[in-house]
Formats: sequence, structure tokens, C-alpha cells
Amino acid sequence: MAMNIELDERPVLAAEARALAERLDDPEFRAPYELMAAAVEAGEVPDEVASAVGALAALALETGRARSVHGPAGVRALISVWKRTPQGVEAAQQVDELNTALTALRGLPLESVRVAVTGPGAFSISIGTPDYEVRLALDNAGVRLASLNVGGGGIGE
Repeated sequence: MAMNIELDERPVLAAEARALAERLDDPEFRAPYELMAAAVEAGEVPDEVASAVGALAALALETGRARSVHGPAGVRALISVWKRTPQGVEAAQQVDELNTALTALRGLPLESVRVAVTGPGAFSISIGTPDYEVRLALDNAGVRLASLNVGGGGIGE
């Protein structure tokens, strides 16, 4: 099965694949991105290329190139594509699991909320209630439950 690329996403994603291909001197490294651009323009990317599409979309979004070259519509298009790639699907699953875990806090009074820097581009958020303390870790790998303390005890990373 192939990953479908919507009509409005094609020009932006194909342009990004071609722009990267043009910067690669070695034809062996350039060829996959040229093939990706052609597949994108045809509207379907083979499953085995979906991770590379996700990496390309993330690169354009994270570096700011998507916004500077394609504007807000290009950013929206690449985010939409990224969400359907293996990376985007995995991130959505992680967030769903985290949201499920956080439902334990629903309706409880908050005693504290703290944000801390844990490293370059990495943060933790601690949420305290009378019975629980939850610590979330946020970094370039995503967001995850780092620890859960229940009634003064608990488990950590």
C-alpha cells in the first residue's frame, strides 16, 4: 500500500525533495530524492519511502525553511504530510497514551506545576496533586511520562 499525497501537498513536498537533491553532489545520494519528488507529483509514495518523506518534512519544518520558502500554507501542507508518515503516526500514538495516563489527574486539585530545563532543548513538567506527582519529559524525541509518584512513593525513569 502507498502513502497518498494530497493535491495541495504535492508542490511543496516535491519542491523540498528536489531542493535537497540539488544540494547533494553524489548522484547515488541525489537519486532517491529525485525519485521521491516524482512519486510525490504522481500522488503516491511507496511505503518504503514514507519514513524518508517524514524525515524530509520534519527537516523543512524544524529548520524554518518550510515557512520561509512556502509560507503558512506550505507549513500546513508539510505538517499534514508528516502526520501520516511513520514518525507522525508514532508521535500521535505516544501522545494518545500519555493523555490516557493523565486522565488519572482529572478532577483533582493541583498543588503544583513546575517546568524545568533538563538539557539543551529538553524540559520536564511536574504536576502535583494531593495523591500524585507526575513528571513529563519533553525533548526532540517527543513527550513521555518520565515518572509517576503515588502517595509519596513511585517509579521513575
